[in-house]
Order: sequence, then C-alpha cells, then structure tokens
Amino acid sequence: MRGTWGLLVAALAACAPDQYAECDRGLVTAGQSTECIVPGWLDRSFELAVPAAWNGSATLPVIVLFHGGGGSRQNANKTTCPGGDESNPACFVARATSRGYAVVLPDGTGTRPLRGLRTWNAGGGNDLQCTSGPACASRVDDFRYFGDLMEQVAAAIPVNDKRLYLTGISNGAAMAHRLACEAPERVAAIVGVAGLNQFADDGGPCDARVPVRQIHGTGDPCWAYDGGSKGCLQDDGERKTSVAVTLEGWRIRNGCGPTPADGARGERDPDDGTMLVTKTWPNCPAATELLTVINGGHTWPSGHAYADDDVIGRVSREVDNDDIIGFFDTHVHP
Repeated sequence: MRGTWGLLVAALAACAPDQYAECDRGLVTAGQSTECIVPGWLDRSFELAVPAAWNGSATLPVIVLFHGGGGSRQNANKTTCPGGDESNPACFVARATSRGYAVVLPDGTGTRPLRGLRTWNAGGGNDLQCTSGPACASRVDDFRYFGDLMEQVAAAIPVNDKRLYLTGISNGAAMAHRLACEAPERVAAIVGVAGLNQFADDGGPCDARVPVRQIHGTGDPCWAYDGGSKGCLQDDGERKTSVAVTLEGWRIRNGCGPTPADGARGERDPDDGTMLVTKTWPNCPAATELLTVINGGHTWPSGHAYADDDVIGRVSREVDNDDIIGFFDTHVHP
C-alpha cells in the first residue's frame, strides 16, 4: 500500500493492531464478530460475523447484508430483529451464523456531517429515480467496492466461491439486484426485501441468470408495489420501478415459463394484519420467486418497526429470516 491510504492504514493498525491483523491476515476465529477495513475505501468498513461451529479452516458460505438507504452497517442487523432487540436469536446474523454462514455487513457511502446516513449506488437516474441519494448522484463505483470488499473478506476467512449470497432492504435490496446483474459469475442467489431492480429496469446491462426471491409488501409506502414516485422517508418525485417489471425481467433472464404457480400458506400470526401469497415461475434454470406480503410495509420480515406504521407501514410476521436463509440453502453456483 502506498500514499495517503497506506499511511492511514498504518496508523489504524498501530492503534488497533490485533483487530487489523485478524481481518487482514486470516486470524478471525469461530464465533467472532469483527470490524474490518476495506483498503482503498476511506470510512467504508464492514463487520464480519463468523459461525461459532466453524472449525477454523473449512470454506464458509457468505451472505452479504446491505443496509437500507439512510442506514449503516451498525443498524443493518437491528432492522432484522424482532422488536429491534439484537440479543434475540431470531435476528438475521444470529440465524445465519447458527446455520453455518458467515455474514458480511458493509457500509454504503456517507456524507458529511451525517456519516451514519449512508446510501448505495444501485442504478437508475434516467427514466427512473437515481437509487439512492448521494451515492448514486455522485456515481460511486459500488461495483468496484463490492469486489474490493470480497477480496478483503477472502483475506479474513476462507470463502466458498460457489456460495456467495446477497440480501438487503430498500436501497440495499436494489444493490443486491444490481450486483446480480453485474457479477452473476460470483453471486449464487439473492433475496430482495422492499427494493427492486432499478438498474436493469432503467436499461442497465443485465445478461444474468441468478436465482432470485423477492419479498415485497402491497402496503409499502416507500417503494410502492406497483412502482411510482410516492415516497415516505424522502419523496423527490422520481419514479421507482415495480414488482411486476422487476420479476418479469428476472423471469426472462432466468429462462422461466410465463405463468407462475400461485400459492399461500397458513397464517403464522393472525393478528399482524398481513398475509402471504407466493408466485413461483416454472421450468426455471435459475429459480424465480415472489413472496407478496398483503398489507405489508417497507419493513424487514418479522423485523424492527424503525418508524411509525403511518410512515413505513406494517411489519409482517408471516415471513421471517429463515425464509431468506432457506432460499440460500438450496442454491449453489454452478
């Protein structure tokens, strides 16, 4: 490493030598959660959580969890926790690591002085909203960041190259869709929550075949199920794509038949005001599925109500973190 960044890394290593060595030299241990630097990206660290049952040498499947727009790595997992309680074993990181996955929680781009309000460049910006905020407007190269991030993850732990998975909410889900388009040779599957493929649906190149499960609420006031310019936490009047357009794009790219099989399952919580309806497209070389949460809001399944219902809509308990991790269980990159 050279220049200013090399000096900065050296200074950080001097201040916290054990932490830096753990990430950079493959010294992360089983059951550990560690903060790591991404060389070349100032102020865009990541957290790495490793299964307690890991033997220290076997390659690990990896899930990257992208926070939503205005979030950060520090609150990404909290969003997935019932009641926002990070001690709950039902939180995403706890469930994933208990099932043998390493989980990576990276940081989007922040803006001074609000470094904790971060966004991803998930595409759009022509006919559709530039998703999202400063990261998209300034054309941050988040595809390159992703490559550098995964290089650093691989320096910290042995990664199973056929089992890299992406998920996230809102802007983070849109980022997962974009990376599925741009890195299909690396991504084994994605699950999007309350965020869609703004990149490809605005004409970005996407000649990919990647298993996709989308979870989206019909009562989402921030990224409406049918698309449009309505927003909740911000409303800039620019249009977002729809569930139908995004899923049709993946259906075609994934080589599926045109008519999905509809399904439903019994209500898990009859008091949450939501219900689940599923669509599974047939004859897909890469699975394409939609979990529609009737009356569900701009929220993580069974997760944290981070704002009032009249702002973000309802949290549904008809879907949970196992519905995301279970999809990953069944898909290995060919």
